[in-house]
Amino acid sequence: MSKLNLGLHILAIYVVFIAYQIHGGGLHPTSQKAWYAHASPSKYSNDIVYFAAHRTHPGSYYGLAATMDVFGHNISAGHIITSIWIANMEGDPKTNENAIWVGWQVDPKKYGDSHSHFFTCWTRDTYHTGCYDMDCPGFQLAKGAPIVPGGTIKPVSHVHGARQKITIKVFREKSTRNWWIHYGFNKVPTPVGYYPAKLFDKLSKKATQISIGSVVGGSPSVPSPPMGSGFLPSDKAALITDISLIGQDGRMTPFTVNTDRLESKSSCYSITPIEGAKCSYGGPGGCSA
Repeated sequence: MSKLNLGLHILAIYVVFIAYQIHGGGLHPTSQKAWYAHASPSKYSNDIVYFAAHRTHPGSYYGLAATMDVFGHNISAGHIITSIWIANMEGDPKTNENAIWVGWQVDPKKYGDSHSHFFTCWTRDTYHTGCYDMDCPGFQLAKGAPIVPGGTIKPVSHVHGARQKITIKVFREKSTRNWWIHYGFNKVPTPVGYYPAKLFDKLSKKATQISIGSVVGGSPSVPSPPMGSGFLPSDKAALITDISLIGQDGRMTPFTVNTDRLESKSSCYSITPIEGAKCSYGGPGGCSA
């Protein structure tokens, strides 16, 4: 995947967040296309995306940790993402966004299969440069990393069986200003690697917004794929738990900040408020434009 053709399915959350603000919350999925085309023309530019996520209010942030259920879905097209998004949005967000994404996704077009993959992504200029995983120079893999960005996550959760979880920490190291990523599969996370401070012109200082949640999408000619476990919030829904902020000193603190809860079509996909450092989310899909 070339730099200019960075996957629009990852860009989706950024675009809808900006569009949501501009349209005063009255966003419809089909109104996003012009924003995609402006931000990064690619083969994904006609995708219709739906999202359910929490976004912090603007401030100064230095990291986030969370544990996510990982599910598998057999899809032949489209994409399913659950992720943490950490960004510095100072300046013009159309051209100057610095951002890091970390989470899991199913994307047959990107990976050539329908497995669930651990992924990372970065940009310093609203997706004109940057890439997924290690598709371009940038991410520095740690010695003994428990997984490589792009690696398959196995086994996955079952609605009526065991839940398989990944714990992710994304944080800025104060001394180097590098952004580190830790990963653990059903256990305490250990270092995967880092994005060097030199990749960014603003994020090396701090993040100004953090989001966590899910986005799905695909061609407008077919029904949208499921999100999370495939169930709306309930005892069968996917969970995001142990959500914690990471301070400038590297210490984790309870997630007590206010967020905007964003849902593009709550009849298809929804997310609960964050209470007790956790929320549930998801939906069956089947939406059409």
